[in-house]
Amino acid sequence: MKSSVTPSLFAPVLPQLDKPLLLLLPGLDGTGQLFVSQVQTLAHDFDVRCLTIPPDNRQDWSALAQAVIHLMQEAGGDRPIYVCGESFGGCLALQVALMAPARLTHLVLINPASALGRSAWMRWLTQYTSTIPEWLFQTSGAVALPLLANLDRISQDKRDLFVRTVRPISQACVAWRINLLNRFEVNREALTRLHVPTSLLASGRDRLLPSPAEAQLLQQALPQAQIYALPESGHVCLLEDAVNLRQCLKALNVLPVSDSATSMAGLPSR
Repeated sequence: MKSSVTPSLFAPVLPQLDKPLLLLLPGLDGTGQLFVSQVQTLAHDFDVRCLTIPPDNRQDWSALAQAVIHLMQEAGGDRPIYVCGESFGGCLALQVALMAPARLTHLVLINPASALGRSAWMRWLTQYTSTIPEWLFQTSGAVALPLLANLDRISQDKRDLFVRTVRPISQACVAWRINLLNRFEVNREALTRLHVPTSLLASGRDRLLPSPAEAQLLQQALPQAQIYALPESGHVCLLEDAVNLRQCLKALNVLPVSDSATSMAGLPSR
């Protein structure tokens, strides 16, 4: 029996074992619920699974990545595996890729929180998370949304989803995950040896982190990286009505090619 603090996967739509696995690694909330608006279109090409990290989980980066690799191998088998991480999940996705590069077909990083180290004011602010009164912390989800998102691009139902998702998360959980982010560090030389094809999605109006600059730095280090710019998007870009992750991947020409499409490509044109 798995421990209540062990990360797990859930299928937000009906599993499709004949398709490549797409593993979605969530942001600081750790729930996977904020991917909900993207999974229906992604399911055209992938067997989609979301990672859930229980709020009482206190694993370090290495142990957390090992847990994800184990889940990935269980769910993926011999299939192609795409790993996509957003914000906190972007750091975790990088750890997974560095520890198990041979198992990944493609890596997608969306506004990865590896940029935290280059944001002086955010590093200063995160030092005081544990000192915020619990009553104030529990109301902070709605207050933080304008910082995290471009509200003009997010419908009211998705704003409500965000608040419902982040409000129950305990202060201790957030403090631990922010502590992880403050300690996150990837050796640049290790990145230069990571030959997994990588797509970097960067929000131009990210008020939380310098995501465009971080994408440029990662692209310079990673041998096979390309950037997809989202000039009008905020940090939590996947909640925005105009952002379709499948369309972003299609524009980068990294969607998997189905067997039927491959066979059709070999037919003579009429």
